[in-house]
Amino acid sequence: MRQNALIPVALFARVSKEQQDFGRQLLDTQRHADRSGLQVVATIAEKLSGSRNSRARRPDLDELLHLAKSGRIRMVLVTELSRLGRRARETRAVVEQLADLGVSVFALNIQLGYLLPDGKVNPMARLVMTVLMEVDEMETERLSHRIRSGQAVAFAGGAQKGRPAGTTQDADKLLAKYPKVVKLLRKGNVVRDIAEAAGCSSNTVLKVKRALSS
Repeated sequence: MRQNALIPVALFARVSKEQQDFGRQLLDTQRHADRSGLQVVATIAEKLSGSRNSRARRPDLDELLHLAKSGRIRMVLVTELSRLGRRARETRAVVEQLADLGVSVFALNIQLGYLLPDGKVNPMARLVMTVLMEVDEMETERLSHRIRSGQAVAFAGGAQKGRPAGTTQDADKLLAKYPKVVKLLRKGNVVRDIAEAAGCSSNTVLKVKRALSS
């Protein structure tokens, strides 16, 4: 892709606090940059959990936005959109904020960039990205509803003794905490790849897998 020569890009990776290895994400994005003739000017690796607290500070994301505002980058490479945000709304906001600064987000898993070479939004990329983000959001909300329903049932049966560990209620909490792992398990992905993509340990993936089967 010679037309990409000398385009300055930033590689961005994110994992949860319990997962220390950014290796696969950075390796895949670096390989894409090398194949496409892109100039990597920054590599940012964020260690952040999937907490719903949207007010939590993200200094690594701030660094990425600073690079965009200063004009040092024109593209951000990520393995998938979810690396940019913990929720669909947050991810969309980051993608659009970067686009407003003239910086395109390119997601390897869908092989699409948010902006066209002329700086306009790529309609196909916007459609695909919107659908993927909405699916993630729906999955998260579905699991949240399930856990709320379980809590309501438990409250209604308050005269009964507390549930022992490992019951449906505990499984619901686990599924609600790791919606991305649930989605990838249902797609048939292997444990190791899921752990890398979701930014968690293989042991966590196995626990979620058992919860799905319960």
